[in-house]
Amino acid sequence: MPSSLIPVRRWRRPTLVALMALTLGACAVGPDFQSPADKLAEDYQVRAPVGETARTDGPGGGAQRFTEGAPIAADWYRLFGSPALDALIRQAMENSPSLRASQASLRQAAHQLEAVSGSDLPDLDLSGGATRQRSNGARIGQDNPMFNNVFNLYEARLALSYDLDLFHASDRETEAQVAQVAYAQNLLRGSMLTLVDNVVVTTVRLAALRDRLAASETIVRLQRDQAELLSEQEQAGSVAYADVLRARAQLADSQAQLPTLRHDLATTEHALARLVGADPSTFRAPPLSLADLNLPAELPVSLPSELVRQRPDILAAEEQLHAANARVGLATARLYPNLNLTASLGSVANHGDALFEPAAKVWSLGADLTAPLFHGGTLRANKKAAQAAWEAEYAHYRDTVLGAFVQVADVLDAIQRDADGLNARDHSLEANRDSLALVRKQYRAGAAGYLDVLSAEQRYNQALLSRIDAVRQRYVNTAALYHALGGGWWSATPERNDRTAAAPTAP
Repeated sequence: MPSSLIPVRRWRRPTLVALMALTLGACAVGPDFQSPADKLAEDYQVRAPVGETARTDGPGGGAQRFTEGAPIAADWYRLFGSPALDALIRQAMENSPSLRASQASLRQAAHQLEAVSGSDLPDLDLSGGATRQRSNGARIGQDNPMFNNVFNLYEARLALSYDLDLFHASDRETEAQVAQVAYAQNLLRGSMLTLVDNVVVTTVRLAALRDRLAASETIVRLQRDQAELLSEQEQAGSVAYADVLRARAQLADSQAQLPTLRHDLATTEHALARLVGADPSTFRAPPLSLADLNLPAELPVSLPSELVRQRPDILAAEEQLHAANARVGLATARLYPNLNLTASLGSVANHGDALFEPAAKVWSLGADLTAPLFHGGTLRANKKAAQAAWEAEYAHYRDTVLGAFVQVADVLDAIQRDADGLNARDHSLEANRDSLALVRKQYRAGAAGYLDVLSAEQRYNQALLSRIDAVRQRYVNTAALYHALGGGWWSATPERNDRTAAAPTAP
């Protein structure tokens, strides 16, 4: 009789005791996961610049100070003091397709966890059917016409199957899927952080382009007025015609730059429309300039032990390592025996109205023990492959941590250099302004040629536009610091997290 059909009364006490001892004595095989975050954090340092950055006059010229261990708000972008920027970020969080994709991936991982977790429970199935068939005695070696028969067969059955999972293979599989859910959660956090940073950076770029365009249009207007004045003076015989030609050439060069600036402004506005999930043909960005933004004066710097627990990319890499660790345990568990218990209860009858009579009842109890003996080395190869996958994920995790610390170090240095650069740009602008005023005075006195005036004007105009770029870079790198430190997602209220993670479900 097959083992799956052994009646319960045939099981002897020693057999039951052995099975119970085997079940209770089993444990999860494979390595238990231990986070390497704290150990790796000890190998790195985050050194914030000492004191304040350089201070200059004008928009974006304030000094910035660094504070180690200072808290990071989830809505750090509000430090820029722009309600219009805040509204753009809210719109992006509600409408961004990329964020919706990350939310859907998280829901997918959560449902897959539900599916995997169900394997820990018994399987219960209800089946039933009706067939009409003809049979003979050939299957039992009887070639007797008396065995030929045509009959109906009605069957209803309730079947129970339970995998005892002696070495906790299903637990390791569930552990791996739990890590995948956490991985998807951190990818969502990373998507949110990247989205906010991109909106801030694109809005700052848009404001800087508006300032550059306004400055360039002012330069063109002044150069046009100057060219017209020189033309009048040339007709009066007070200046040479060559000076008029030089002024017109400079005006033409400046005018030629305006279409490129207007195109850059339009494409940047289109990029912002995509980030906030709006139609680029109808979207109109708020008319911000760099002067409408505040430069945060107090900047946080996280400790290494905090950074490895804050950045979504590090946490995501850790969960991938956790999943790989669980898969090593899963591959190890499959090297050992597995015990499956089965039970069924049902009815079999030749007439439908007799299906539920006592005589039609059938049942079975069974236990199947499967021990792998020879699989051509497949199982051990799978375990070695899982171990190699863990090593790859560990190397990826270390690289992610190292990349994070490099990024923070780069941004901290950039913020310091940005302040020094803006200070230098201010000095350059002031020097070129004074130089231009002097050359113009000398030209009116006949001590300098108009070519000297054009050269001085070009240097001054370039210094003016360069200062705008330097201010933009300060705002961009300030946002990059908050991005590099993890964006403060852990400081968000539960209500805000729930609202952000909400998304329409599939039909």
